[in-house]
Amino acid sequence: MLLEMSDEKARRLLALSSELHWDFPSSQGTPIIKGHASSQRVEQAVPERESYANAARALLERGDKEGAVEIAANAWRLWIVARDVDGGRAFLAAVLDKGEKKPSRARSLALYGDSLLSFRQGKIEESRQRSQAALDAALAVNDPEALTLAYLALSRVAFQDGDYPKSLSYAVKAREFARNQDPALRQAPLFLHASATRMTGDYDQAAALFEQSLELNRKINDQGMVRAELQNRGLVEIHRGNTDAAERYFAESEILGSTDDPYNTAMASLYRAFIAFGRGNKNESRTLLQSAQAILKQAKMDAGPDDQFEINWLSAHLESN
Repeated sequence: MLLEMSDEKARRLLALSSELHWDFPSSQGTPIIKGHASSQRVEQAVPERESYANAARALLERGDKEGAVEIAANAWRLWIVARDVDGGRAFLAAVLDKGEKKPSRARSLALYGDSLLSFRQGKIEESRQRSQAALDAALAVNDPEALTLAYLALSRVAFQDGDYPKSLSYAVKAREFARNQDPALRQAPLFLHASATRMTGDYDQAAALFEQSLELNRKINDQGMVRAELQNRGLVEIHRGNTDAAERYFAESEILGSTDDPYNTAMASLYRAFIAFGRGNKNESRTLLQSAQAILKQAKMDAGPDDQFEINWLSAHLESN
């Protein structure tokens, strides 16, 4: 296919890649809004993602390493939308390992993309290495967006490691550089700031941060994150002893709808277990918790570190009563 990629077509795809617009550029979820004009262009480009990959390879072969890295920086999220993590990593590896190594904004953004894709593969050490490389490049060129995403990537890895103070510190740095950026770029740094604060046990501060995140996600219309933050607010209220408030947050999140995948089903059972526990119905809570654990086990899924913390917390409190 490379033989069929003319220089003219490769450069046209380079130009087109710069026009792709990502509604939620720092999100771990789908970085588009279904039905929006800008996102429709992205959705049209998703089936053509291999053409962008071939264009980058063609530019590499012709010695335009900077152009290849620019395509990688602009287009890697197409593989996120397609849920083609392995394909996205193969594309980025071909460019990052053979392309221009000189620090640049584009190289940092492409390295961030690979850090997120490797994180999704569960390859945390590779994600850590790519995250640090993204930060090194961002610091060299002092680009605010690249610095935002690089610190975000390191915060995400530290959170997965269970090093919540470090995750919080990186998230705060990411927020500092995102302050004057597009509101959507502030989304994930704020989420990780709130999440790491919650995991350090500062529930009052976490409640305030999650409320800010809820307001921001409503403003930028990321309904998936609105639902997630309502659930997080509910969990924080459980720890603050406000069962009625927690129930309201969980109920509002259910109104927004949910996917029927096993993980969300398990979490819904866990939330009901918390409400039952808060109401003093320990047998019911125990049954609901066991149901949540059974669903995860049957699906061969591990809970995320924050959700596992909640499972362990409730289990310990049920065993002591």
